[in-house]
Amino acid sequence: MIRDLALAAKASCSREDQESLVELVLQLKYFSELVTKQGLLALENQLSDIKDPFLNLGVQLIIDRIEEPNIKDILDSDIYYNESNGRELLKKVIIREGLLRIQAGDTPRNVLICTKIFLGKVDKSSFRS
Repeated sequence: MIRDLALAAKASCSREDQESLVELVLQLKYFSELVTKQGLLALENQLSDIKDPFLNLGVQLIIDRIEEPNIKDILDSDIYYNESNGRELLKKVIIREGLLRIQAGDTPRNVLICTKIFLGKVDKSSFRS
């Protein structure tokens, strides 16, 4: 998990912006469920439906079995050097966290817990899928 207070301040956004990211958190949980049941290559069938370039890149890196430190470096470079802020930055941080946990083999429940934590302004009932 990225622990950078300046980055956290840049990722700050409204409740409405956070609520718009609930679907992303649920999508990451779904990807985790898919990987748990069918393996990492099951994500390959999802690529054509992933429109977000950052999420698509991360999923491709996982499918290609790139080592975790290299995935971190690639995703972190995008987060730190592409000048995102607010909702867009928060989205990237959530994607990074979720994908690294999926690659590590975390359970879908843990992926959900560790990604929804970034959406502190959102009511917990919003995460029931």
